[in-house]
Amino acid sequence: MITRLATATLLLLSCLSSPSLAQNPMPAPDLADKVQACVACHGAQGRASSEGYYPRIAGKPEGYLYNQLVAFRDGGRQHPAMNGMVQLLSNDYLLQMARYFSAQNPPYPAPAKSTATRQELEQGKQLVLQGLPAKKIPACAACHGQALTGVEPYTPGLLGLPRDYLNAQLGKWRNGQRKAADPDCMHALVKALTPEELNTATAWLAAQAVPANPKALPAGQMNFPMECGTHTATAIPGNRNVSPEPIALNLLSAQEKRGAYLARLGNCAGCHTVAPNKPYAGGRAIETPFGKIFSTNLTPDKKTGLGQWTADDFYKAMHHGVSKNGDFLYPAFPYTDYTKMSRGEVDDLFAYLKRLPAIDQATSKPDLQFPFNQRPLLAIWRSLYFTAGEFQADSKQSAQWNRGAYLVNGPGHCAACHTPRNSLGGLKDGLNLSGATIPVLNWFAPALNNHPTQGLGQWTEEDIANYLQSGVNRHSATYGPMSEVIAHSLQFASTKDAQAMAVYLKSLPAQAPSEKESTGLGERTLQPLMVRGEQIYVNTCAECHGKQGDGKASQFPRLAGNSNVVAPNPTNAIRMVLNGGFSPSTQQTPYPHGMPPYRAELNNTDVAAVVTYIRRSWGNKASGVASVEVDKLRGLQN
Repeated sequence: MITRLATATLLLLSCLSSPSLAQNPMPAPDLADKVQACVACHGAQGRASSEGYYPRIAGKPEGYLYNQLVAFRDGGRQHPAMNGMVQLLSNDYLLQMARYFSAQNPPYPAPAKSTATRQELEQGKQLVLQGLPAKKIPACAACHGQALTGVEPYTPGLLGLPRDYLNAQLGKWRNGQRKAADPDCMHALVKALTPEELNTATAWLAAQAVPANPKALPAGQMNFPMECGTHTATAIPGNRNVSPEPIALNLLSAQEKRGAYLARLGNCAGCHTVAPNKPYAGGRAIETPFGKIFSTNLTPDKKTGLGQWTADDFYKAMHHGVSKNGDFLYPAFPYTDYTKMSRGEVDDLFAYLKRLPAIDQATSKPDLQFPFNQRPLLAIWRSLYFTAGEFQADSKQSAQWNRGAYLVNGPGHCAACHTPRNSLGGLKDGLNLSGATIPVLNWFAPALNNHPTQGLGQWTEEDIANYLQSGVNRHSATYGPMSEVIAHSLQFASTKDAQAMAVYLKSLPAQAPSEKESTGLGERTLQPLMVRGEQIYVNTCAECHGKQGDGKASQFPRLAGNSNVVAPNPTNAIRMVLNGGFSPSTQQTPYPHGMPPYRAELNNTDVAAVVTYIRRSWGNKASGVASVEVDKLRGLQN
């Protein structure tokens, strides 16, 4: 299923200033193979899709392509498929992608026959090549080059793009859906033009043939008529992380460094960061079955953060689940696990948080249904599901096992996703780490015990440690919420700690998830689904995942015996077929393979058929999937 990787519905018209990119990092190994998935949307070599909605990215200026990928990742540009696709990729990887496609030069197709009148085309030509002096609008060519093929490194060409795409992008600039950093000259220019004037410009541009040698001009040959902003973030050679430290570790004391490591293990930034430029400032909406709870500001801001908190206040919150003002904390904050941390480690974490740059950002009030918005009622919940107490080592187990048990059940709070919950949100007794559907998120977190098909029974300790630190191993690759955990947390675990967690998890007795299988389908329904699913699999998926579902080690995951595939809830497999996605960029796997979305290519019945086929082939023995299950998930992104 991972045959291609959808890279970018890339930014069209932008007059951007030109801060220099960092020195070239080492070329990514086998990059051509990794980005072949891009052709799912952008055509072979990035020459554009046949239907014209996904634009040509081949030959665009490197800085421009990179700029747009960064904007998609960080939310500056909104396109759900693209935002989800690149959200956990490093600047380094995005730059490598941009560099690869910028170097491609496949032939351009002949322009489509225009439906515009001769008068409209003439008006469009004048606007593009001469501008509108009466409105003080410069010519498009003044920024995009006289040949309209772009200017290095940040200004794209305007030719070879379908008129519908041009109109769509100009419309987004006009209504504010597309933005550049201040001064946003494109927004100002487009707002000054009427829709009729814009239509004439796009009609003329779409009707023009592309020159035989459509290379962008060097920046030094242009004098831009306007000063414009840019979104560009510098790619640092060798920096393969998508989750940088908010403060350099060499500036921290020994205690603060220990705290920084604990913040990573607990994935504090994952929940307490909503904007990349405001790390740990909170504001992220945590969806629960009872409503939304917003993460708090952990920076030392005196008004909105921890600036007025003492170490005792912080320990009370972490150990007892009680805020500085005496309020019970909602258990969306996993104090039920953090209570196992020692006072010394909690003090280390607090010292680190107090060292962060203070950010003034207030936390929104919870948006919960009645009666769950009544904090005093948490006393009842706590009496049922919470017991405070630091981790107690098992004297019958090794120090390594105890370290792993502490990390998994303490700061790692793995049970928050991998243990089923009851109707009140409490963890079900006797089912620790046995696998569960994550409430509201609609992803299935597989069992983390030694079950042979639903858990880690086929994985060695080395497999588990590799997966925790890199996001991939010879069995599987991470997608969905676990990708965030790998990207922001576990990739930074020491080898010693990753091995300790692996030892503990491999010791857990096999236990299948308690969830019942999804929709049961009769044989008369299953048979045609299997036939159709096999056809789709052979034509679309087998190239990467293998004819027998055996995958390619550390590239494309196995489907045979894959716990995500045979889970009682098929949501993971369905969402991957619909939305695609990347494993995260990590220190060990800086350039991961990705899977393209097939939501446009396959209808609900097709998706149900191919997911049914992989769940019931090569020894897999899971339930079939009905098209109605696909329909429920089609609107969700990763």
